[in-house]
Amino acid sequence: MSNIKTILTLLFAGLILCMPTYAGDDKKESKSDKNEPATEIEWLSYDVGLARAKKEGKHLFIDFATKWCGYCKKMDRTTFKEPEIISMLANNFIAVKVDGDSKKELDIDGYKITERNLTTKDFKVRGYPTFWFLDAAGTRLGSVSGYQPATSLKNYLEFVRDKKYEEENKDEQSEDSDGTKEKK
Repeated sequence: MSNIKTILTLLFAGLILCMPTYAGDDKKESKSDKNEPATEIEWLSYDVGLARAKKEGKHLFIDFATKWCGYCKKMDRTTFKEPEIISMLANNFIAVKVDGDSKKELDIDGYKITERNLTTKDFKVRGYPTFWFLDAAGTRLGSVSGYQPATSLKNYLEFVRDKKYEEENKDEQSEDSDGTKEKK
């Protein structure tokens, strides 16, 4: 009888010792593994996303939406499920989702504001969905409103990712007062 107790004790002790090693192996296969492609968009709150964009030097993509908005739901079911869109956002942007009706308070470096007020007062969103693009410093680059199929959204994302807005700004600055462009 004491041999059985000894064997069971040793088996139990062996299992306990093996568990931390096994648990560590699970972490290697988690979704956060940088080598595996993203399978869904990681949406952050505005305050968290803005801080991460500054830290990582990435553009910010903000989806202003509401729970009652039909086209917002369609974006979630279609465009935001497309692997190409998921990959582009995961690799080049910090994705933020803001609920235009939410009273959730955000803390942006000590500045407190609700998601609703951020939407209507700071970004002056008048319809849903509306998508804003910001650079890593938080400078607003522009917005697009309404449902966007994957092909359209991809074009906007590439434009921002490739910083083509900088080229447009250079073109605007190089125009003479008579509207003609200077030779460079």
